[in-house]
Amino acid sequence: MAFERRMHPVLAEDLNVLLDDLCREWDFCAGVRAADLLEGVKPLTSKKFTDAVLDAETELPGQRAAWERRIKRKFVQRYGHEISTKTYYI
Repeated sequence: MAFERRMHPVLAEDLNVLLDDLCREWDFCAGVRAADLLEGVKPLTSKKFTDAVLDAETELPGQRAAWERRIKRKFVQRYGHEISTKTYYI
């Protein structure tokens, strides 16, 4: 299976699509939700997203640095280096 390419018009829902893809494709299913990531007024960065996903996992299948690169790459491909509800559009 491949990562979903279509984007949802609401950022929180689109982030949940990406999180669901990470669960389905790479087994990162610790329950991080978009609503938690979007709290506050600061943009969500690729680093914050990646750290949240990896920190939620109790065990990583391999080295953290390798997963950091892969997850960050998926975020950047979809949103750029940061995203907020104010800057998100499709």
